[in-house]
Order: sequence, then C-alpha cells, then structure tokens
Amino acid sequence: MSEQQSISKQLRDAMQEHGAASQSAGINTLFASDSSRAARYGFELEGIYFDFSKTHISASLQELYLQLAQEAQFDRWRHALFTGEKINGSEDRSVLHTLLRDPDNQGIATSEQGVLEQAANTRKQFIQQLQTITEELDTRETAVTDIIHIGIGGSSLGTQLVFEALKNFDEKTRIHFIGNIDAHQLVAVLDQCKVASTLVIGVSKTFSTAETLQNIRSVGDWFAAHGVNNYLDNVYAVTANPDNAANFGISTANTVTFPNWVGGRYSVWSSVSLSAALVLGADKFAAFLAGAASVDRHFYQSEPGENLCFIAAMLDHYYRNFLAVGSRAIFAYDYRLRSLVDYLQQLETESNGKDRQRDGSEVDQLTSPVVWGGVGTDVQHSVFQMLHQGTALIPAEFLLVVNPHHDLIEHHNELLANGVAQTAALLAGQDLATVKRRHASESLSEIALKAKVFSGERPSTTILLPELTPHVLGALLAFYEHRTFCNGVFANINSYDQMGVELGKRLAKEVKPLLSQSANASRVESPESLDASTRSLIDRIKKA
Repeated sequence: MSEQQSISKQLRDAMQEHGAASQSAGINTLFASDSSRAARYGFELEGIYFDFSKTHISASLQELYLQLAQEAQFDRWRHALFTGEKINGSEDRSVLHTLLRDPDNQGIATSEQGVLEQAANTRKQFIQQLQTITEELDTRETAVTDIIHIGIGGSSLGTQLVFEALKNFDEKTRIHFIGNIDAHQLVAVLDQCKVASTLVIGVSKTFSTAETLQNIRSVGDWFAAHGVNNYLDNVYAVTANPDNAANFGISTANTVTFPNWVGGRYSVWSSVSLSAALVLGADKFAAFLAGAASVDRHFYQSEPGENLCFIAAMLDHYYRNFLAVGSRAIFAYDYRLRSLVDYLQQLETESNGKDRQRDGSEVDQLTSPVVWGGVGTDVQHSVFQMLHQGTALIPAEFLLVVNPHHDLIEHHNELLANGVAQTAALLAGQDLATVKRRHASESLSEIALKAKVFSGERPSTTILLPELTPHVLGALLAFYEHRTFCNGVFANINSYDQMGVELGKRLAKEVKPLLSQSANASRVESPESLDASTRSLIDRIKKA
C-alpha cells in the first residue's frame, strides 16, 4: 500500500481557516442559526444515542473531513483492516481482532489462508474450555470465592472493565486484578483471600512478561506458606505461547490459548477475558461479542458522513490539530464503568501516541491527546472547576446510563440530572450581567461577582446508553476501537504497534541488578547507557 503525507497543504490551510472562524463564532451561534441542530447531530447506534450537537460539528467541517478521507485513503485502509492485509507494517502483521467477535467476518474474504477457520475454531475452543473449567470448579469440595487475575495492560484492563460493568450486585465470586509489580497491591489482595477457595489466572501473550510471572510466583509462595505445595494446580495460564506456560510448570489441562494475531489492547474479546467469562457465564460473553460485531458492520458498511466512529474521530482530530486542544476528558456517570477511562487511556494513547508516519518519517501533525477523566459526581467537585473556568479548551465526553440495575430511582435521577446539567453549563456559561441579576439580593462584592463569570462555549459530547448490558458494552468498546483506527488513518500512522514502551523495559533490566549491589560497591556500571541523574538516583536508593 502506497504511503502519502497525511494532509495536503491546501486542505490544511482550509481547516486552519475553518478552525479560526468556528472558534471565533462559538457553538451557541451554531444553535442560534439552526433550530434543528440537536436532532441533526444526534445519532443512534445499537440503542446508544450520540449527541454531537454541543461540539463544533457543522456541515462545512464534515465536508472538509470527507476530503481528508479521500486524501488519507480511508476506504482503502478500512478495507485492508477487514481483509487481513498487514496494516501493522512495523511488525509485518495483520490486525484481526474483529474476527474474535465475528468469525464469519461479515462474509468478507481475508488475504490470509485459513485465518477465518482458525478464528471460528478459537471461539468454539474457548467456549468448550470455559464449560469444562466451570464444570471442574463446580466439583470442588470448597467453592471458589476469589479469582486472582494476574496480567498487565491489555492482559487485564479490558477484562476488569467487563467484569465490573456486567457482574451482578449479589455475585458471590470476587475477581481481584493484579497488574502492578508493586507488592502493596498483591499483599492487599491476598489479605482478602483464603487458600482453599482461591483460583489464579495468569494472563500473558508470551508468558514471559516479567511482572506477571513474578506475581504468580509470589502467589505460589503464599500458597506454600499455607501448606499447599502444588500451587500450580490452582493456576490457569491464558497465553498465545503454551510452550512457555508448560516450561513455567502449568499443565496443558490448565492452559487456555488464543491466536498470536490477537493484539494486547484488543484482546478483551478473546480468552484473555477467561476470569470474567467464568463469573458472568458464556451467554453474557457471547452477547458482549455480538454487540461489538454489530458496530463492526456499521463501521465497515457506512459511508464516512454517516459513520459514527468516523464522525467522533473527525472531532478528535479537529480539536487536536486546529483548535489547540491538548487533552480530552471522559466522564462515566455510572460506577460500574469506573475502569473505562483507564481502558480507553491505553487504547488511544498506546495506539496513536506516535511521532512517526507509516514510512518512518516524522509526523506532520499532532497525534493522540492526553486522555483522562473520572466517574460520576465525584469529579464535579474537583476537575470540573478547570473544565468550566480553566484557560485550556478541553472537549469533554459524558456517558450516562438511562436505566439503572437498582431500585433507588431518586439517586439515579440525581445522577442523570447532574450529568445533563454539566453539558448545558459548559455550553452556556454566564456573563457578568447574568451573574449580577442572579445574585442581586446577596450583596456580593465586585470581585466575588466577577469570579462567577464562566465563558461557556466549552464543547461536550453526550453518549446515552439505554442500560448497561453485555451487548451495549460490546458495541460501545467497538465504537471506541474504530474511532481510534480512524484517527490513525488521519495521521498516517500505524496504530497497532507500541514501540514506545520497549526502551524503558530494556533499561529496567539493566537497572535492577545494579540496585541489588551493596551500597559500598563501585558506582553504576555501563555509564554510557545511563545519564548522570539516573546513576545518582541508583546510588541514593542503594544507600537507603
């Protein structure tokens, strides 16, 4: 596939001109000039309602991005994704995770022989293993009350999100997610568990991830300290490299595999989610996959102007490159989605936090913004001060679940009211005249009155989920995946490698043995690979 610069000068100039004009005019002007704006820019997909009307979206902006779609060969890259071309050029790999939720691939033939059959067999095998493991656990003398899921990054974040979002409130089996090598987390989890009723699931694509293997060994020490010497009988490995799991000592019967073509941050759809699937059940997991597959169909079949993933990515790119936006905030007004921001943070910043185009040359635009956020009304009493009155323009995204899974309706109405009201306040703001009118009877000082002025014109997107079901959650996560893909196409970058995480890992292997040297040992070896500050820090840590 041929390479090209991401945006032509003519189109870039037009976008910059449009950005200056739209920032000057503001969003409220767009509402004033179009009485149908709310309906025009409200869209529904799989029961999920997307309201983009409080952003800078307009017909002229969409027209510019349709031009960008042509320049960036959007149709071609999208087709390449679904037909299995090796769009991960730096690693010479296809990107095939969509096959995990739709083994038939919408009837589209892939370029790799046998991969559709492998995908179908992988899904069937996982369901069979899930059933077998469930039956084995049911025969245990002591029921499993705690599952310790050990993985890091993509081997944990998605599974944790799925479990927290979909588990029943009265679920008796707890899953504890261990990703950090910081033993404070591990000790806190082990303190809640009992050896006789604890199962361990270690997740690593290569089964060589240092943090994961060390955490499994430490759990083994915990088992041994409580009289269980054959702790590996209580450990399941989830990996694309069963040989490494066997070398670690885990039996074939306790090893669940997935294909090597499953990428880390796209592995939530695979057996990486074994722990969540064990608790939630095969039917819920199947519905989760089906929800994602439905959005795959929308993304592949819809033209850019009607494609919600494309539209959302268009706004991301426009804000980042033409309205000087450095971050995007995401707020889930539902406690069950408390891990969503962490999940999306990895998905977007690891995928598109790149400074190289596909051909290795430097990017000629800004790529991934900082992705951050929080949950519910908690964050209204902290970071929302900056959203409303800070000097940075920060597009905000609000996710609200219309129908809760509890009966405390007054709580839920208060929650929804706050979420909806924040989007209105961000847009409207209030000028000094309005402040004086609203506080006329309070005898406030001029300083206090001016402190209550809000500029408004702060963009936000609202996503209404009808309820939090497996199908809806699957659809939502697939929407974010394809949105991330679109942004990679706009920037002409490879969204599917993560070279930026490797250097720090390599240096950690050099630093660790140096920390084990005695405090009186000579200064750090190999000074050419470590700067003076790092050598000084190592010396100070050793002395302490």
